[in-house]
Amino acid sequence: MIELHILASGSRGNAALLVLPGSDRLLMIDAGLSPRRTRQAIEALGKSHFELTDILLTHGDGDHLHAGWGRAAPSWSFTLHVHQGHLSRVHRAGLPSERIRAFDNRIDIGPTVRIRTAMAAHDTHGTTAFAIEHQGARLGWATDLGRFDGDVCDMFQQEALDAFAIESNYDPLLQANSGRPAFLIDRITSGAGHLSNEDAIAAVLSLARCDALQHIVLLHRSEQCNCPDRMRHLWRSRAPHLEDRVTIASQATRCEPICITPESCPI
Repeated sequence: MIELHILASGSRGNAALLVLPGSDRLLMIDAGLSPRRTRQAIEALGKSHFELTDILLTHGDGDHLHAGWGRAAPSWSFTLHVHQGHLSRVHRAGLPSERIRAFDNRIDIGPTVRIRTAMAAHDTHGTTAFAIEHQGARLGWATDLGRFDGDVCDMFQQEALDAFAIESNYDPLLQANSGRPAFLIDRITSGAGHLSNEDAIAAVLSLARCDALQHIVLLHRSEQCNCPDRMRHLWRSRAPHLEDRVTIASQATRCEPICITPESCPI
């Protein structure tokens, strides 16, 4: 089983904890919350912050790597796993070199955990998507990507996912009428920025085994240019058989724990 705890997801900070029963690893995807808030979240699970063994970094933007980690890292025990293309950004953030481990297309952290990676378009340096497996349970993670294609799409098509967490950043109409500067709207919608609600549902429905998904988690919702009601309506109209499996992550509040099991196990 993989126990997923979304601590926060949005433009002001992203972090999720993965509890892996039967393993000595406690993982976090992204470190966009302050070390203090992260420590409180870990302790709320009845664990010590010293038990956090690994952080998987999608990319080095400030909402995914909080500025406070450069100072706080020496008092923690984690290894920060960073794609080779993001190393310079992480070093500039002040993370100690001995805590950083670079990866290319997979991450090795223990005998019961398998992590494949793929790079997606996002701004200049891209972002990393993860396919995480523990004892047969498989979670896909893709956020801050401009489009769902290429290596990312291929990786998830090859995985028999039990859960898929994917960005659903904006509603196109709300984005167009937001009053934001044209350059910002162009950046977000250009195919190298973020996924719209329509992009997200199309990505999920393109998976070969989408009907077998137990959980669909929608990440990085814009507070200004998106609305949970619009997101729910889209899923109700386009994929009513999956709508009750959808969780919309929030910037302000933690999601209820999501328990991901292998397909052959009871949910």
